[in-house]
Amino acid sequence: MTKPTHTKAAIRGAMDRLIDRATHFDVDALETIYHRDFHTTLVMPDGTVSTYDKEGFIAHFRKQAEEGRTRLNPWADWHDFHVLGDSAVCVLTRKHSGMNGEEMKLLCNIEWRFEDGRWQVLREQIFLRPLDS
Repeated sequence: MTKPTHTKAAIRGAMDRLIDRATHFDVDALETIYHRDFHTTLVMPDGTVSTYDKEGFIAHFRKQAEEGRTRLNPWADWHDFHVLGDSAVCVLTRKHSGMNGEEMKLLCNIEWRFEDGRWQVLREQIFLRPLDS
């Protein structure tokens, strides 16, 4: 029997919370959402690659908040949710300007791990593209 915490609906709920807290630059919430071993890879349209650990990625959000940014675009187009034991993957497209200041399309693959009684983001792979691509 599937645990109520281990369903596609539960992952969708965790994703909704992640998007809401990240788009509002809520670094306190992000501290609990991102796993201690968090790693993200950003691939820019020109092929430039940047990587961040948890501390570095949260610092990115903190800097935007300190610069007076109030909210990123929360838009998302959901493609797939897959739960396998205490791991899950969500594939989606986002639109926002939080990575480079220009409104972009973000193709995202987000890996979750259920640990300490909650879903936490372990990995993000984000491919940024112009909005018209």
